[in-house]
Amino acid sequence: MLNSLIYIAIPLIMSFHDFHVTHTTLHYNNNLENMEITIKVAIEDLELSLDDKELRIGTPKENKSTDELIENYFKNHLNIYGDNNLINYNWVGKEMSNNLHDLYIYFEIPNFTKYSMLKSLTLQNTIFIETTINQTNIVLIELEDTNYNLTFTKELDRQKVLITR
Repeated sequence: MLNSLIYIAIPLIMSFHDFHVTHTTLHYNNNLENMEITIKVAIEDLELSLDDKELRIGTPKENKSTDELIENYFKNHLNIYGDNNLINYNWVGKEMSNNLHDLYIYFEIPNFTKYSMLKSLTLQNTIFIETTINQTNIVLIELEDTNYNLTFTKELDRQKVLITR
């Protein structure tokens, strides 16, 4: 009986795989008139994508170039377009989560009011796609009273939302 259970359980266990998700929020802050970008990632996935085991993110021995490497990575893997024009965003910083497994990364688009007449936002999100099997990137866009929820995968890495007012 035990052998039968083992033969059944092993294929079931082997069929399960890691599920990797990032969460990104683009939140328009009306008071500051900027777009705040928050990205929650697993540190392990980030270090794997940066291909640097010596970063030691979140430790006292963190590599001095870590912030620059993270900023460059995300600027290459998260592109935001307003009416098909690339919108640049600025590094704000990073913060460890309480679980010591995840990292919050912060960017902003200052003076977002200059984009107040946008008809569309297009995002291209390839975060960790190159290194992580079954990567899913979830994005929430909060523009005043309207929210947009997007899910990005290897097969669907670019999406456009029409802005309604």
